[in-house]
Amino acid sequence: MRKGVSFLLLLGLAACDLSSEPETRDDANEFAVRATWNATLAGIGTATVGGATKVTERLGSQLDAEVSLTGGLPTRAYQWRVYRGDCAATAAADLVLFSTIQAYPDLTTDATGTASLTRFLAGALDSTAAYSVRVRLGVSTTNWNGTNPIACGNLQRS
Repeated sequence: MRKGVSFLLLLGLAACDLSSEPETRDDANEFAVRATWNATLAGIGTATVGGATKVTERLGSQLDAEVSLTGGLPTRAYQWRVYRGDCAATAAADLVLFSTIQAYPDLTTDATGTASLTRFLAGALDSTAAYSVRVRLGVSTTNWNGTNPIACGNLQRS
């Protein structure tokens, strides 16, 4: 019995390919792209704010979000968030914040009313769910349930 176990261990070691070194990936851009999501932000009501969002979803639960804003007031802060729920959702009960509020730094417009930023978010979007990017004027409270945005865009997976 011991000879059989020893033989199996020896056979297992012989089958291992020790010439390959383990590989560590610590740069998110090295992970394969699983999906790309895009949204065109449109002003709601009389708001002139618009823009675009591109979310690159990578293996390893990594999202690269690129957000741009146009038509804003000069040198103003705007808050943006990704919510589960489309732009038609108006009740807080129909919206679920993706990630934490700390994941979303304010967009601050320049003198022409434009702003852009790139942000890395942890997690993965559910391909069967609807998501929207919502924008409001920056306020001192960062906890926002997604209602009454001044601009919104539905994320579309491609």
